[in-house]
Amino acid sequence: MNTASPPAAAAEGLSFRYASGSGLTRADLTLEAGETATVEGPSGSGKSTLLALLGLILSPTAGTLHITGTDTRSLTPAERDLLRRRSIGIVLQDLGLLPFLNAWENVAAAFGPRLGRHRTTARDLLGDLGMKDLADSPVTELSGGQRQRIAVARAAVKQPVLILADEPTSGLDPATAQAVMTSLRSCADRGAAVLLVTHDAAIASTCDRRFLLDGGVLSATPKENARKENLG
Repeated sequence: MNTASPPAAAAEGLSFRYASGSGLTRADLTLEAGETATVEGPSGSGKSTLLALLGLILSPTAGTLHITGTDTRSLTPAERDLLRRRSIGIVLQDLGLLPFLNAWENVAAAFGPRLGRHRTTARDLLGDLGMKDLADSPVTELSGGQRQRIAVARAAVKQPVLILADEPTSGLDPATAQAVMTSLRSCADRGAAVLLVTHDAAIASTCDRRFLLDGGVLSATPKENARKENLG
């Protein structure tokens, strides 16, 4: 009997078409627990659309998507929302942090309005991501890289099986970008599959797998372009 866990996400022939005619033509990919992967490609190629499909924000025009073995085609809208809240963490480009909350409160907000119940969990995770001394700081007083790490912590705090990040290092200096990537890799070490969209080839080269999205079609890059540690 095969007792192996299903992939965190498995898409086959996934597509989405907007009324304008743009969108995603075809995406086939499998993301396993504990791995990091990137999607690269020119602007307008469908990268954000792909993340929205994998994050169950959009419903595909065609194709299949399984999240930890669950066929999302058979789910009602309420069931899709529940699966997303339980199993998927999303790091938005604009971060979406609440300016009237401090760092740990923004992380705890992933659970809902009763922040105090999750204070210890949120503070512990910020500590794991190198933010222990800033847990009580207002987010308005923190740097861009520090806010990015808070957004990563908020996406990871419910221990999702899949974390999706849209340009998480955009606009950051190299050292700060690496700190954010260290936080994302920590999420993978905790068992999540991490997929990020990036235009930064240096960042992409540190991940386990790389995909190219061009003309609406997703393809894997040659294995020799994957992270060097995996080639030994």
